[in-house]
Amino acid sequence: MAFAFDPFGPRNLYNAAAGEDNLGGLAAVWYTPASNFRSWPTLGELRIAALDLVEGAAWYQLLSTRGSLSYDQKPKTLARQGTVQTQKLAGAIPRHAAELAAGLEPLPAGQYVALYRDLNGQVQLVGTPTEPLELSYAYSAGTESRRNGYDWTLQGETVRVARPYLGSWLVSERGLELGELQGTGDGSVQLRTVGGQLLATVPAGKSIILKSGFKLGYEIV
Repeated sequence: MAFAFDPFGPRNLYNAAAGEDNLGGLAAVWYTPASNFRSWPTLGELRIAALDLVEGAAWYQLLSTRGSLSYDQKPKTLARQGTVQTQKLAGAIPRHAAELAAGLEPLPAGQYVALYRDLNGQVQLVGTPTEPLELSYAYSAGTESRRNGYDWTLQGETVRVARPYLGSWLVSERGLELGELQGTGDGSVQLRTVGGQLLATVPAGKSIILKSGFKLGYEIV
């Protein structure tokens, strides 16, 4: 007997990649202002294949200390209102710098949607335009036995769980030495000039050296 497929119905649960290496932690986190979204698929299938952003919208990376990035999602019961999901992304940016301090200062006043890729290559969207995340940070100058730097968090509450994302995203060059990065759900990154010329496609975790009048090494995380 054949049954009609119901994307919201019960099913046998398993992970086809269960036998592969399972790495904890995140590879990278990006954020964009919630106002950059023209629409958002509130209903329907959990996975999202494409995003509807305003023209010129981009994502900005929180380039954090290796191993410091984390993500937690936990249910929270709201009495008669049902259950929501608490969302929290966190990381650490090393050292103090004038440009870094200036860039962080206005962020707590904004509302954001975040995107992360974990070390297994899975990409998820956290927060929504109507249920945005808020950013907070703290700075410590450290001690002679503890390094200085900024600890940041992006957190909020959503009705639905984080949404797996299968599409691409445009990363701004602002604050970076080179042009735009074109992220994709397969974990690779396209390295482009500001004019859009494709320089290289680099798998996650690999390094590339760009040669011009001087030599720079970039690690694509």
